[in-house]
Amino acid sequence: MSSDREFLGLTPAGTPGHYRFTVENHLARLDGRLYGGTAIAVSIAASELVSDRAALWMTTQFVSTAPAEEEIRVHAEVLAPGRRTNQVRVTGSDADGQVMFASLGATGHRRDDGLAGTFEHPPEVSTPDRSEPRGGPFAAMLRNAGVEAEVPMPRDVGFNRVVEFREPAVTSHPDPGPGRVCMWARRRDGAPVTPAILAFIADMVPLSVAHGCGVVAGGISLDNTIRIGSADPSEWVLVDLRAHLATGDYGHGAAHLWSESGALLATASQSASMIRFDLDDAPWNRS
Repeated sequence: MSSDREFLGLTPAGTPGHYRFTVENHLARLDGRLYGGTAIAVSIAASELVSDRAALWMTTQFVSTAPAEEEIRVHAEVLAPGRRTNQVRVTGSDADGQVMFASLGATGHRRDDGLAGTFEHPPEVSTPDRSEPRGGPFAAMLRNAGVEAEVPMPRDVGFNRVVEFREPAVTSHPDPGPGRVCMWARRRDGAPVTPAILAFIADMVPLSVAHGCGVVAGGISLDNTIRIGSADPSEWVLVDLRAHLATGDYGHGAAHLWSESGALLATASQSASMIRFDLDDAPWNRS
C-alpha cells in the first residue's frame, strides 16, 4: 500500500476515509490534464485503505477533468461492510466541490482454498527483452494508420515518465481481429505492480479502437472498469488490448493484463469519446 500512496501522492486529509492528491506530471495525460488511469488507481488505493482489504473490482465514471497541479479531494466510504466482502464508494472532487470522478467497487478477503481457474488464454508474444523498446502505446496505431514517419513520444510528459513500454512480436492471438494491440509495460522504478497500478496501465483501450478503425486517434474516458485476478508477481505486464466496437465517435473495448508467466492478473473494460488527431496538433506537441 505504501508503494501506491507514494506513486499517487495520496495523503490523509483529516477525518478517516478522506484523502487528497495533486495532479502531478506523471498522473496526467499527454495534454497535462488528469489521466483517467490515475482516477481509477486512486479509487482502488483509497478503497483498500478505508476497508483494509484487497481490491476485487472497481468501476469509475469520469465526470470532469482537472488541470496540472490541481488538488483533488478524495472521499472513500464503505457502503456495505461484510465479514468477507465490503462494497465501497469513492468520489474525487476539486477544491470547489465539483465532482471529477465517481467510483463503485468491492474489496475482500480471498479464501486460499476457494474456487480458482482461468478461462481466457494469453497471446503468444516475444518476451520483454526480445521486444521493440521504441514500441510504445502509439506505435502500432500509427503504423496501422499508414504513418511511416516515427513520431517520438516524450518521456517528460504524462504517464510516459513512470511507465516503460515495449512492443512484442505476436506469434498468435486467441481472439484475432482488428484492433488487437499487445504491449509490455512496467514501472520505470522497478516497483511491484499492484491492482492500482494495473488499473493505471490499463487505460489504453481507445488506442485499440483507433487501431481497429485504421486512424490516428485518442479518447476521453467515459468510464473504466477493472476486475482483479491473480496476484502473481511480475515485473512486466502484458497489456492485451481488444477493441469491441466504435459508433458515432464512441469507442468500447477491453484489456486483459497478463504476467510474464502467463497468469491473468486482471481484466478491464473502457468506453471513450474518440478524437481524431492531426499529427501537427497532437496533444504531445502542445505547450
